[in-house]
Order: sequence, then C-alpha cells, then structure tokens
Amino acid sequence: MLSIPEIASQIVNKALVENKDDCERTIFLVGSKSVGKSTMFSSFLEKNDVPRETLVLEYSFGRKTVNKQSIEKTICHVWEYGGKLNTLDNVLSSVPGQGKYYFLVMVDLSKIKNIWNVLETCIAAMNETYADSANKPELILIGGKYDIFKNYDNEIKKIVCTTIRSVALASNSHLIFYSAKEPQLVKRAKEMLYSIGFGNGYHSKEKNTNFAKPLVVPKGSDSWESIGVAPSTMDKIKARHLARITPEAEAAADTAVAKPQLTHPELVLDSLASAKYEELRNMEAVNASVNEYLLALL
Repeated sequence: MLSIPEIASQIVNKALVENKDDCERTIFLVGSKSVGKSTMFSSFLEKNDVPRETLVLEYSFGRKTVNKQSIEKTICHVWEYGGKLNTLDNVLSSVPGQGKYYFLVMVDLSKIKNIWNVLETCIAAMNETYADSANKPELILIGGKYDIFKNYDNEIKKIVCTTIRSVALASNSHLIFYSAKEPQLVKRAKEMLYSIGFGNGYHSKEKNTNFAKPLVVPKGSDSWESIGVAPSTMDKIKARHLARITPEAEAAADTAVAKPQLTHPELVLDSLASAKYEELRNMEAVNASVNEYLLALL
C-alpha cells in the first residue's frame, strides 16, 4: 500500500503532466529579411536592447503570472528564424513545439515582388513538417512595413491585399498588418502576441477588410464573396497573383544586410563577433549544422 506522501506525489505529477500545455506556449516567427521581426518581438518581450540582425535562429522566452490567484507562471518560448527560407523545413523539424504552438509568417509589404515567395515557402514548410503531427501550429500572417505600403498605388494595394486575404482564408489563419513606426499597429501586434503567448489564443474584436486601411482579419471571419474572388486553392491564388505582379528573381531577393552592432566593451570581441557574422552570412546552407546549432541553444 502506498504511503500518503507517495499518493500525494502521484497526484501532483499527474496534475503537472495534464497542465503542462496550459503553462507553456511556443511562437515561431519567420518571414522576409529586415521586415521588423526582431523589433516586434523586442517590443512584446519588453527588451530595451536595440535588436540585431537574426542570421540563423534565435531563442528567447517570456514568463508571466497570468492568474493573480496562482503562483504558477506561463512560459512563452519564442523562436525567430532569419536564415534562408529554403532550409526552413529542416529547422522546423528540430524545434520543440511546447504547449500551444503558433507559427507566424511576416511578409514585407514594401517589397511586393517577394511577397508570394515568402508566403508560399513558409506555409509549405509548415504544412510539410507538421503534416502528421498532433501539435500542428496555428498560423498567423503579418504584413510588415505598412507605413511604406500605405502610400502605394490603390490598384497595387488592392491586388496585394486580395492575395494575402485569399491565402489567409485558404490556410485558415489570422491576418494583421503591422508597422514599427505606427503606434496603433505596434499596440495591436503586442496585444496579439500577448494573447497567444500568455493567454488563450488570438480572439480579435477588430476587423478591417478595406485595403485602404491596415488589414485585421481574424480567422474564420472572411469569405470568398467578401474578398471578391471565386473559392480558390493555393495554386489558383498563386496563378492569379503572379499574373498581376511579376516576382523578383530569387538571386536578387533579400540582398540587404545590416552590419553587426558594436556591443562589447573590448574591440577584439566585436571583431570576433563581426567575423562570425560574416561567416554565417556566407554559408550556402545550414542543413548539416542546424541540429547541432539548436542543441547548443537549449
């Protein structure tokens, strides 16, 4: 017969296993280069450091006591991928999706010729990686650099918004537009990240489908009739988009590279860091080393 401490231990362990998903969240963010992914995460995690360029994969976390009646904290695991999109599937297979899992794809609205490639590559990698997974992440699409996009020609904005809304509807995902330079959009993004990182998921009361304003389209709230196109698969959406916007050559995409910031008191450390950054930038692929890289982070 079990003693009282042993019975108590079993009860506690069972409760911990059952409640693990309620105490952990995972957010994985990927998308266009230099679109503001790190800046958005820094705002969410309330970091004061100026974000640096993400070359491969970075991990951070947030911890909050959501329920004032409890001492138990909710942990949000935050992963940001800044490497080549054609190796994303290999990275995803190595990332532990703990608790409720969210997959965020951020496209640069100011680079309209690259939007389709980013959307298609990232969503395909997610679908392929988690095709047989019981913990398939919930998808959220984010249109970044809206402060630039809002000044584009109305016809261009309509085409891009129609495409992104169609992709969101076809993939059953949320959609929001964002800019680090517009306080209202920063606030909206922080509320979204907080709700998925420490709450019970994204449940926006806002909605806007007018392409003249920043889009906010919660999952399940849109329709093909509202978008103004026939029900479409991803292939049909792609054909319609590329017929109107010619994609940029792959070799010319994502060429802008920021220099690493000087962050160490000793110049020799900054020199070594700069050399390592340059080495990572020149890597043709990270397939062989990504698992070792992830293990080193954990």
